[in-house]
Amino acid sequence: MAHENGIDAWVGHRLKDLRSERGITLVALSEQTGISVTHLSRLEKGHRQPSIGSLLQIARVYGISLSELIQEQEPEDYHLVRADDVVEHPGQDGYYSVLSGPGSTIAAIRVVVEPGKSTKDAKHVGEEWLHILSGEVIFRMADREISLNSGDSLHFDSSKIHRLTNTSRAPAIVLIASTAATMPMHHPVPPAKRQR
Repeated sequence: MAHENGIDAWVGHRLKDLRSERGITLVALSEQTGISVTHLSRLEKGHRQPSIGSLLQIARVYGISLSELIQEQEPEDYHLVRADDVVEHPGQDGYYSVLSGPGSTIAAIRVVVEPGKSTKDAKHVGEEWLHILSGEVIFRMADREISLNSGDSLHFDSSKIHRLTNTSRAPAIVLIASTAATMPMHHPVPPAKRQR
């Protein structure tokens, strides 16, 4: 698996460019995403590692897929990710790899949750499905806890606060499929107008 150097700075530049292209302020973006202005500013400067929940929320506001948000566009009509070419991005949730392509109607993400760590609380419009590839995690949603082991799958309404916690001594690898990034808001931020 490949690790990308300076990924926080690259994603930060991408976030800032998207916001500039659309001509909106950090305050307006904060109001639409529910993410604080301070946190958004730190993400844009590359001083903070984004959580998957934050990226999904920002992508939803812009009406683009998670892949379009953090990866360069591909001209092909398919998206292939070879095992040796997978890029792991460090994030607040552990390491994650986006496996879905640009323009996808679903975000497919592989997350590695380190022992004793939890993902941040997430809450976003849409549905989510997760499958435990290896390890053990506790899935928390509201006041419920569900223990999940290798091979288990779970499908749920992602508009409820949820998180994963790895209580074991080994990393847990989780495959997540989410519709959150591509479900448009009532008033998504419009794309930039092309100059002629």
